[in-house]
Amino acid sequence: MAEALTAGFDLPADPRAAGQARGLVADLLVSWGCGNAAEVARLLVSEVVTNAVRYVGAREVLRVSIECRGEQVRVAVSDGSSLRPVLKAAQDDDESGRGMQLVAALASRWGVVDDPPSTGPGKQVWFELPAVREAATIGCVLR
Repeated sequence: MAEALTAGFDLPADPRAAGQARGLVADLLVSWGCGNAAEVARLLVSEVVTNAVRYVGAREVLRVSIECRGEQVRVAVSDGSSLRPVLKAAQDDDESGRGMQLVAALASRWGVVDDPPSTGPGKQVWFELPAVREAATIGCVLR
């Protein structure tokens, strides 16, 4: 079994964070040879980060974690709010409210985990995507 590739970075909880997360996640996945998941990961991390910024505000730092293990990519966004995302049906003329619907539709799995009480309030919203590592990546196992 191939070893997992992992990375994490902190971002300020401001409106620019979604764009920064999109670029960092896509660049990492491409460099790891998991580029087939990069475009969907860009979209979904943008939605999750935007949701976190909207409800957490600038008082917190967001932590984005990425893992590529075997044929799976997992991206998680941690914030300092215990407020959980909600899947809601958006109306045709709604300007927002579709982000978590996209995550639910495009991710192979997703969920929310509360931070341990010892770290204070907060949660981690995560999603998983299928990814097959490409042959050019060092240390990859081809099937």
